[in-house]
Amino acid sequence: MLQMPFSRKGVTYPMRGSVYYPNLIAISALLVGAFILYAVGQGSADAPAQLRAAGAFALPVTIYLFGALIGMIFVRRSSMTLPGGAIVACRALSAVALVTLLVAAVPYLLPEPPQGMTLPATLFWSVLGTPLVALVLGFAYALAWAPVTGSAADLDAREAEERRREREAEEERAAMKASSEARAKRRAERARRAEAKRAAKSGKGGKGSSKH
Repeated sequence: MLQMPFSRKGVTYPMRGSVYYPNLIAISALLVGAFILYAVGQGSADAPAQLRAAGAFALPVTIYLFGALIGMIFVRRSSMTLPGGAIVACRALSAVALVTLLVAAVPYLLPEPPQGMTLPATLFWSVLGTPLVALVLGFAYALAWAPVTGSAADLDAREAEERRREREAEEERAAMKASSEARAKRRAERARRAEAKRAAKSGKGGKGSSKH
């Protein structure tokens, strides 16, 4: 379920705040940390090999986290839900990406890093480490947190949305009725004043005729 627009004042979202806000805070903190690690690790050629390796791996991690951040906001604000199978696939994909990152990066962080590229590192940099793939994987992480279509959270959000729409429609009808009544009162007031003016003129005319 994908509902637009994104301006959603008063809406009950399927993705609970207890899921959204902790993820948002954790991803934001990790994003800042990964960017700092990338800047420090790649900022000096004199840095230790382990720090330079960590900085190199921090770049795709930064892109991944950026995709996850954007994805979390999108999934929350769009009230998106997914079938259970799609969520399981996204979670499996996220787990594979994390395991591949750890297997590829950890050997280069040891006191004696390997010379050249290991097989996991080659796999990581040729596929998962590319910017576009890292961004998509980050978005997939966010999709893994989407509520299941037809779940209690989804149904509650739909019912709340229906109640909100009915309430807004009722408020709009009440506002239109009040506006119509106000216009009718203004028209009646103008008619009354016009009638009073005509009566006053007629009274003056009658008095003038009687004097003659």
